[in-house]
Amino acid sequence: MIPKITVLMPVHNGARHLPEAIASTLKQTFDDFEFLIIDDASTDDSVSLIDTFNDERIRLVRNETNLGQVVSQNKGLQLARGEYIARLDQDDSSSPNRFARQVAVLDAEPSVAVVGTWMYAVDSEGDIIDVWQGRHLNDLADYLFAILTNSLPLYHPSVMFRREAVLQLDGYDETLPFCEDNDLWRRLALARHDARVVAEPLTSYRVHEGQQSVSQAKIQRKNHVFSQERFVQSFTDEYTVRSLRLFMTCGSLFGGDFWDSCSSLREARELCVQLESMLGTMRSQLQLNTWEYSKLVHLVRCHAAKVAGRAWRRDIGRQLRASRPIYLYAMGGGFSVLSSVHTWLYPLIYVAAPILPMLRNIKRIALRSVHLQRWYSLLRKWARRSNTLLSAYRKIY
Repeated sequence: MIPKITVLMPVHNGARHLPEAIASTLKQTFDDFEFLIIDDASTDDSVSLIDTFNDERIRLVRNETNLGQVVSQNKGLQLARGEYIARLDQDDSSSPNRFARQVAVLDAEPSVAVVGTWMYAVDSEGDIIDVWQGRHLNDLADYLFAILTNSLPLYHPSVMFRREAVLQLDGYDETLPFCEDNDLWRRLALARHDARVVAEPLTSYRVHEGQQSVSQAKIQRKNHVFSQERFVQSFTDEYTVRSLRLFMTCGSLFGGDFWDSCSSLREARELCVQLESMLGTMRSQLQLNTWEYSKLVHLVRCHAAKVAGRAWRRDIGRQLRASRPIYLYAMGGGFSVLSSVHTWLYPLIYVAAPILPMLRNIKRIALRSVHLQRWYSLLRKWARRSNTLLSAYRKIY
């Protein structure tokens, strides 16, 4: 009998947390699945631990040599029999109703190819240290905007996707280790597939120093930039792709890269023309309907207001000079853009620009105090756990 889901889990020397990952999978309320474990030539007790689980749904495949996680994942895609693929890593775990919630979405929405969940971040002992939520993906416009701003909330250990849709794209790109998942979500969007996120923390992601996102951070960042620019270049030319990527990813508190490259009125005006061209090409290539296109343009214009208000972080001159065309581009969205907090903040920032760097320096000096730093960290931690404050924070920053 062909299972509905194939749970795909590559393993390499994961003995410490592997029993918890396997047990959480076997306890799923939706039990029509095969559990395909690809052991990538482990040298610890991983295989013997897997063998202790007496469950016919487990299929253990052993690589003779270490192939790496991306190759093992593609091997698993070829061996899988399920219609849907549920990913899980060896040191993570799933809540009992995770699969049921994701299958319900995929069954109900044929245009959706991948479904993620919110995630708990847990420490090495399994204690919750954070909840990762991310933006909502209600439609294709949300999905495309999240890709453009590099803010996709599709956490790899939490996803379930349509196997056939991914196989049509030749699976994961093996030349982009440590970001092969985000690259795949971008390529699914280029094929006009949609994505959703179940707004519940149904997966637990273990944070520890040995994980690849820590040990391979430089390679991961390099590959992310390449994949992001490859996506943007699908809708523009090689000469404008970098400036558009920097503009769309200018969002973090310390993200000043865009304002390093955009320093004049002329450059800012040219960027606005490039934005219009990119959005128009996206509309035609992805066959966006009027509503999808209008919403995507609205999101980009609101983002432009946010970016315009950040120029002072590079220098005051750029705030007073180069930010204006970008703000005017945002205001070109009319009354719909007025709902963005950044639209109202920009005039205040523009007037206060001369004193903002001084206030920032005062904050830095004040936080040299261990006592104040401790209170500041506690305040930020408390704010992150408050949904109301977190929502307001995301609107401002």
